[in-house]
Amino acid sequence: MNLHFNQNLAKNYKSPSQIIRVLSEDWVAKQSYCPSCNTEPLAEFTNNQPVADFYCANCNEQYELKSKQAKLSNIINDGAYDTMIERISSDNNPNFFFLTYSQEYSVNNFLIIPKHFFKPDMIVKRKPLSVTAKRAGWVGCNIDLRQVPESGKVFLVKNQQVIPRDNVTEQFQKTLFLRKQSTAPRGWTLDVWQCIDN
Repeated sequence: MNLHFNQNLAKNYKSPSQIIRVLSEDWVAKQSYCPSCNTEPLAEFTNNQPVADFYCANCNEQYELKSKQAKLSNIINDGAYDTMIERISSDNNPNFFFLTYSQEYSVNNFLIIPKHFFKPDMIVKRKPLSVTAKRAGWVGCNIDLRQVPESGKVFLVKNQQVIPRDNVTEQFQKTLFLRKQSTAPRGWTLDVWQCIDN
């Protein structure tokens, strides 16, 4: 796994957010694999899907990518609050890839939080944009990762070290029993798991 972004792709972009979106999505498409079944490469959804960016053509798992320069933090900025709540409450909610990268455009950390670790109370509503904003009244959200037990943070790359694929798939597969639980028991299980981790 090559941890460096292909910076040649950034030549036609000026906006830093567009540049990192293009570079990080290209990196995932070319360097990543499905943590559930080990299939590579992942397929890309067409742009502007509400929440998901990639999917596995073999097992149909869906993934959304969030990228950030800096350290991995507990609070992740996300998109529209209502869309996010609707999607994680549905039967086809995505798994989440979180990627952090260095100033040199190389991957520091790349992890997945499987979809069955997400609960509505992890999605924190932000204040609506002010009336003077271009999208006045729009309500975004943050994802609070403090509520995810360590077992729910499956690293593919940790501190610039590539984790063996078999370890990644094994850790992902160990948690699939949570998908069989309905929302309330799963929330209780995750709360207990979080207490044990602490």
